[in-house]
Amino acid sequence: MKSEEEIFNKIIGAIQAIGDIGATIDEISEVVPLERHTMSKYLNHLRADGRLSYKQIGRAKVWFVSKAPLQHIFRLKEEEKTYTEKIFSRILSDMPEGVLILDFDYNILFMNRYLSSLYDDCLGQKYYSAFFGYSQDPTGISALIDGKEEEVESHVADKKGRNLDIKARRVENPDGSFSIIAIIRNVTETVRNETRIRTLSELYRLLGEAINRSYTIDHLCSAILKDLRDVINFEMGDILIYDPDADMLSSYAQIGYPSEDETSEVDDWKRTIAMETIHNREVFLFDCSVNKEKESTIAQAAYRLAQGYKLQNVYAIPLRTKGDIHGALLILSGSQRAIADEDRSLLEGISEVIAGGIAKIKAEEEWRLKASVIEILSHPIFMTNREGKMTYVNPAFLELLGYTEEKDVLGHSYSEFWENGSEDVVKIVYGTGSWEGVLLAAKKDGSEYKTRLSASLIIGKKGPLQLVAIAEPEERDRNND
Repeated sequence: MKSEEEIFNKIIGAIQAIGDIGATIDEISEVVPLERHTMSKYLNHLRADGRLSYKQIGRAKVWFVSKAPLQHIFRLKEEEKTYTEKIFSRILSDMPEGVLILDFDYNILFMNRYLSSLYDDCLGQKYYSAFFGYSQDPTGISALIDGKEEEVESHVADKKGRNLDIKARRVENPDGSFSIIAIIRNVTETVRNETRIRTLSELYRLLGEAINRSYTIDHLCSAILKDLRDVINFEMGDILIYDPDADMLSSYAQIGYPSEDETSEVDDWKRTIAMETIHNREVFLFDCSVNKEKESTIAQAAYRLAQGYKLQNVYAIPLRTKGDIHGALLILSGSQRAIADEDRSLLEGISEVIAGGIAKIKAEEEWRLKASVIEILSHPIFMTNREGKMTYVNPAFLELLGYTEEKDVLGHSYSEFWENGSEDVVKIVYGTGSWEGVLLAAKKDGSEYKTRLSASLIIGKKGPLQLVAIAEPEERDRNND
């Protein structure tokens, strides 16, 4: 008796020889002489393997060689499927990624439910047209059809802007022909998140550079606005600095406005929006296509500003860090550059960094101002660290000791410049917070005279920072000089 595989091959060969119109069981039996019930058994076995399929015409079955087994399975009625076919079809239909089968002319033979939800029913259509709206393949599948590759991978956007990851292979069908099977994933959200992370990282980098390189608040705010507009698409922007003691906006930077002078009315609208945002301590968004009611003060100002510049969005963010508000960021966009949700999220995410940078420059400007005052004071002043090393001296102190260069004093122990009991002063100041007394100053030329010293401790948020002291010659030594 011939082997089953030989009989299977003869049956398949007989159906192929009869032609594409299919073959009945009687026509097949003329080529492969088997009893009807035996032939029926073999045919059903081949169908269960996916190598044959049939169409019911009246009471007769017309048999075909399966060129697309998966397509055949999904076209069967549920009651016509074998148990294995039912399980397999459900798995493919419910897969959380797309399964696509093409013939060698780019026609869609099968697509599962995942793809149908994205593109509707596209069976029989050219996949590059149905998915991408193109007149030719944009994904490299042509290399499979031409036999240049066995597998290709591509990342491409479809006609609706979705980002797709595609992996495709060529596979041999039971009749010796080839099909293309592709696994497709919609990675739009993943790409969006990755893009957001990259954008956020770039913004943090740019903001860090701006904060480190800026010496004034105006310079910092101008740099921040430029960096923001380079990364996020908007027309105009403002940063307004808030002075909480005076409850007013004390500094100002802007970008993107027309070159002509801004009217006081426009400036008032922007300052009203910034002030309301700061007082409310929450983000404000005005969208001309949505916000119809303009009863509140801030909404009225935003509406007038939007009308004046033909804007779609007016967006304001309070700039706060560690509970303190340092200003407000205003972003203004037209209909062509409406603020996307992703951009809003980015701006809100970096607002604390901007506020921290402003707070840093504020502190530095305040320190430079105080340092400038100290520089021009006629009283000799010096500062030391906890170890008693000199960290700062003003010109009056250098003159007191007879030095001309800071380098001759800074870094030296302060006790080098006093003769009696000076080593205990730092310990006392760091222990009690202050000290006052008379020490014998040692000048560079070796002369000595009594000096009254008043020392205090500068306390920071994390504890003692520096000792600062004022030195004045005793009155009689002053008169002798």
